[in-house]
Amino acid sequence: MSAGPLRVFFLWHFHQPWYADLAGGATHLPWVRLHALKDYADLPALLAEEPRVPHACNLVPSLLDQVEVLALGGSDLFLDVARTPAAEWDGETVAFALNNFFSAHARMIQAFPRYAELHSRLQQEGTPVAASGLKRTFSRQDLTDLVVLFHLAWSGHSLRSDPLLAKLKKRGHGFSEAEKTALLDRQREFLGDVIPAWRRAAASGVVELTTSPYHHPILPLLVDSYSAREASPDVPLPHARFARPEDARVQLEMGLSSFERHFGFRPGGMWPPEGSISAPALALMAGAGVRWTASDEEVLLRSLGAGVRQFGEGDKARTVFRPWTLAGSPSPVLFFRDRTLSDRIGFSYATWEAEAAAADFVRRLHAIRNAAADEALVVPVILDGENAWETYPENGAPFLRALARTLAAEREIEVVRPSDAVGSAEPRPLARLVSGSWVNGNFRTWIGAPAKNRAWELLASARETLAPEIAAAPALPPPEILKGGAPPPAVAKAALFAAEASDWFWWFGDDHTSAHDAVFDALFRSHLVTAFRALGRAVPPELEQPVEHRASPPSVVSTSPISPHIDGAPPDFFEWLGAGRHVPRPRGTMARGTYVLRDVLFGGDASGERVFFCLRASRPPAETALAGLRLRVLLGADEASAVARDLDLLPGRSRQADGEVGVGRIAEIALPRTVEAGQPVAFRLLLLDAGGHEVEAIPADGFLRFETSRADWSA
Repeated sequence: MSAGPLRVFFLWHFHQPWYADLAGGATHLPWVRLHALKDYADLPALLAEEPRVPHACNLVPSLLDQVEVLALGGSDLFLDVARTPAAEWDGETVAFALNNFFSAHARMIQAFPRYAELHSRLQQEGTPVAASGLKRTFSRQDLTDLVVLFHLAWSGHSLRSDPLLAKLKKRGHGFSEAEKTALLDRQREFLGDVIPAWRRAAASGVVELTTSPYHHPILPLLVDSYSAREASPDVPLPHARFARPEDARVQLEMGLSSFERHFGFRPGGMWPPEGSISAPALALMAGAGVRWTASDEEVLLRSLGAGVRQFGEGDKARTVFRPWTLAGSPSPVLFFRDRTLSDRIGFSYATWEAEAAAADFVRRLHAIRNAAADEALVVPVILDGENAWETYPENGAPFLRALARTLAAEREIEVVRPSDAVGSAEPRPLARLVSGSWVNGNFRTWIGAPAKNRAWELLASARETLAPEIAAAPALPPPEILKGGAPPPAVAKAALFAAEASDWFWWFGDDHTSAHDAVFDALFRSHLVTAFRALGRAVPPELEQPVEHRASPPSVVSTSPISPHIDGAPPDFFEWLGAGRHVPRPRGTMARGTYVLRDVLFGGDASGERVFFCLRASRPPAETALAGLRLRVLLGADEASAVARDLDLLPGRSRQADGEVGVGRIAEIALPRTVEAGQPVAFRLLLLDAGGHEVEAIPADGFLRFETSRADWSA
């Protein structure tokens, strides 16, 4: 007996931390402005095109307020440099431009031949660029073109349809300073329509708007940092316990009030930052009037106990895809997202043809429906709404339109807004909740590593030291602080709250990295410094030093000769000793729940005849984790000369592509070395599914290069 169509809802999450110095200084990073130009104005209209397929969009208040500040004439360091004529740039400014104005996905750069040419020249000269010893091979015209192309690449479809931008894009090079200024002026005007675009989408009824606590903090960790041990009992914690439930309460109220100021109403739903929930955090949300919230399926499975993981697909569907509520405690209605469907949009479908990706998505929904045809199910699909599209053709528009068309034609699938799903079934009571997030069901992304813990200790110390002076201060959002005239305790409180944002802790440690790690480190500390200075207090000397000292990875990894036995069996200690190692790490602000590969080992033999790769799965054994996948090895002296070899990853040992493959507990590969002995080897590994679509890449962008030491190699 059928229970009717499968109900599905989409929730797209948009957020950025507070980048501006609350003491009136510079805004160091441009991501609010750039995403506003490329994504924030285009997506509302795109999502509202098909009224039969509604969406929900979660807008974080710290993002909304920064968009508003920019629309009123605010700037950032990137824009300040861009507005200065290239003829007036000194060596440091040229270095800044070359280091930062290629901050775009390769797909965005390749869309402009002149931009790709400039990027290729920079790669040949090497990065990062230092002002001292700067190679003067970039002319002033090159630099002006670079600024214009960077800003054209970060312009979305509707902005590029503007006559000025269309003309500049068509010409592609040789831009004047006057044209550059006109482009930047037009983009500033465009920013004024971003928030109205979201208002129009909400008024259409097709897009439901929700929000988060103001600065996007990890609520359970604000309430009590020791909650990290519920999901990870062995996680190392900071020496100073952070327990400020009052801060969590104020961040919630500030967020709801700011959202109401922009849109005229308070939303019924809330995406908790990073899907992070705990029993105390849920009680705070319920007390603030939040009627529904959501997290990841892993949080639910941990809360139900280990036995639930033995469920079949039907039992899992009946368990995960329904509303819940926490028993015995104030709680909003809880939804738990389907990780596979969410991650396929976020990380897999970008390399698919749009119609094929949409068909695959719907096929997977039908499999859920068929697994529990007698149940009224709700499948939440929740993911980042801004960064994913950089990897898609045309910023994701063809895929989103194909998905909407395909879903609208389905009779057995009904797309609803989350608020409509709340009443679709009586929530099931959850006896206990193990606090966690949408990243592996725990909080290790934000606490536990030495640098992350050090940041929490600095925050806890500052919060404790300044507590008596800020206790009675009003909690003012940053735009009120930037207007001037706010009492010093209010400035200090606002700065401390800005330092509680999840983003700072995300970038500390080895699990994520970007070209701007040092800037994120400095921004976190600058908020704490502002709090001390606002109250006339001496700044603790530890805030003048980076939280984390990162060593730049070598452009060429040095390895020792190895000679592993290619059988897929767990190696002995010496087999891969001396190999290089690469760990998948997202360079953007998106994180997938789990990578297929935990890491990859690589190296060459002493004779200079063979190269070796070892693939270790995140969830071993490799023969299970890699089932149905193929490996494409791109191997050569550099990217241009790399030759592709496709390998089957079948259990056991085989000879393929003039090499050997062994797949068991691990996957081991040996291939002929095609690079002259003694010269570095460049490689990239692609995991492909049965349709040839990319599932994972090592590294995420570009190639890795290694050299194997061998004293008696002849040149």
